[in-house]
Amino acid sequence: MKNLNKVLGLVLVTLLSFTSCDPNEGDNINDNNEVLGYNDINGFFEANGVQNQNFTIDATTGGSVAGNDGTVVTFPPNAFVDGNNNPVTGIVDVSIKEIFTPSQMILSNKPTNAINFSSENTFLLSEGETEVEISQNGNEVAIASGINYQISVPSAGGLDNEMLPFTGTTSNEEGIVWNPTSDVGVAGNGMQYVSAPASYIYDVFDTGWSNCDKFYSYPGNKTTNYINLSNSPNMAETVIFLVFEENNLPAVVKFSTIYANGIQSYVDMLPEGLDVTYIAITLENNQQYLAMENITISDEEEITLSFEAKSTQEILDALAILD
Repeated sequence: MKNLNKVLGLVLVTLLSFTSCDPNEGDNINDNNEVLGYNDINGFFEANGVQNQNFTIDATTGGSVAGNDGTVVTFPPNAFVDGNNNPVTGIVDVSIKEIFTPSQMILSNKPTNAINFSSENTFLLSEGETEVEISQNGNEVAIASGINYQISVPSAGGLDNEMLPFTGTTSNEEGIVWNPTSDVGVAGNGMQYVSAPASYIYDVFDTGWSNCDKFYSYPGNKTTNYINLSNSPNMAETVIFLVFEENNLPAVVKFSTIYANGIQSYVDMLPEGLDVTYIAITLENNQQYLAMENITISDEEEITLSFEAKSTQEILDALAILD
């Protein structure tokens, strides 16, 4: 009997050790029965944004890689150098990201914020954003001086002579800000339009982010909007995007300027009377929250958004409606 009691005692201890090995495990499951693998908004972007597509090409002969959504990146022969500026030969790894839709721009934290030729904050209508990274044996590879490669993106808006090539500078706060690499439209800036299939092809001189976009032009009055975040579960981790579309081209603008009650737009940048959708995303204590509101921009308006707890899939589904 004593031996039996000992055996039963050992079984009980073992069972308790299995059930109590992670006393906080249940606490990590949020209202949507989901455990997040991140605890800040940048982790949300990394997990849910557009991911790398990976390829290989021969550096000596060059070649093309084609993304799932129609982006084609073409490299000439002998286009690469290593960190010591020596020519690279042999097989290199090429990674690309391609972004075309509002949901992809939001989830990847890659809006169409830009700087115009007068060094003013503005935004773009986009025909596609592309990131290109090249490496060999884990080491970064650069584009040789005086060499360019080409990116082709499918066109949703058709021929527009105001289309320009841009390069992007990334940051966690703004996501990305685009600067034009030419002040001349399609006819004379190294960019061409092909009608069949409809696409733009443009020259790129460095790795990183580039795009084929145009500055948004609006002849009417412009104003500033203020997004009151007093209802946000976590103001410090809240991101604000404004989305609209014109001629089948999306504009996704991210706000990052703090004011007393939340986040404001660039000063006198938003076209009055424009119909837009505001999106806010945040997270707090392993729970994600989403706010979406359709509005018509009015003069000096302060907008208070209502947040709802959402699962990741619910956020993805809601943003997909914008595409």
